[in-house]
Amino acid sequence: MKKLLIFPSLLFLLFCHVSIAAQTLLSTPHASPGDILTVLVHQGSPDDEILFILKDENGVVRSNAQGLAFELEEGTGSDYIGLMGLASDMESGTYQLRAEIRNSKGFSVYEQPVLIRARDFRSEDIPLNKDMSTLRTDDSAEKRDQSRRLWALLNKLSKGSIHPVAVFLPPVKEFIITSWYGDRRTYLYKDGGTANSLHTGMDMAADTGTEIMAPLEGAVVMAEDRILTGWTVVLEHLPGVYSLYYHMDRIDVEPGDWVSQGEILGTVGSTGLVTGPHLHWELRVNTIPVNPERYLTLPLIDKDEILTIMNDTVE
Repeated sequence: MKKLLIFPSLLFLLFCHVSIAAQTLLSTPHASPGDILTVLVHQGSPDDEILFILKDENGVVRSNAQGLAFELEEGTGSDYIGLMGLASDMESGTYQLRAEIRNSKGFSVYEQPVLIRARDFRSEDIPLNKDMSTLRTDDSAEKRDQSRRLWALLNKLSKGSIHPVAVFLPPVKEFIITSWYGDRRTYLYKDGGTANSLHTGMDMAADTGTEIMAPLEGAVVMAEDRILTGWTVVLEHLPGVYSLYYHMDRIDVEPGDWVSQGEILGTVGSTGLVTGPHLHWELRVNTIPVNPERYLTLPLIDKDEILTIMNDTVE
């Protein structure tokens, strides 16, 4: 099995020029909830270790990331890229971006305001029968253990270096979207109770047995049956970047496998907490769910966009 290669070493801020090891500090110009905020340190020091933190106006950390060694152009020195997930419940406004940079010369801190634009999301009510109500509200030790194990996996950061990443393929060829990323859900329980939730992925309705493909190459890090999500597969594509596949009818891979883009992971089903057969497809960046549909047309790391921003902003 091939293995992901990745280095923790980080990056930093928006359109800011400061006198540290890096000559150029850049990021994508605009971001909204559900996006990935991409930040680049161009021609940094080979021993840079940078922690990137995004805080709201109350000082609460809303996103963080460790940087990844990244080959932007041959012979340009040490480049580092950071991928910061922006959750769907982030309010519009100005956030504080903080870079903590450690290298052989010492420790430096830099801060810069970042504008997050507003985004609208759908709302939906989901009636649940008695069995589904019990499944969602039950607080069993097994359910808690499954949740802890998944969170431990999503918090794991691999070591190595990265390369430009392609656009996702849709994991199902023919489907109808029945729920979108960021939907504001209200579950209607059989006993009259309700519960609110944010939808963390997109639901793709398809017939039971429809093949599910890996949208991007990666390592299989989970393949098991879970109480709420049914038969579940998790792929690691980059350090801190995971895609998740829920409610499957059949699984054709196992942990430790390396899958190529387009390789079959299993089939669509209706296992776990569902009201009908579909695939719940989710993308998490440093544990934060982001909008996977966006990356059916845009690469996770857009090298051309980075080069354009760099050429437009470097004096």
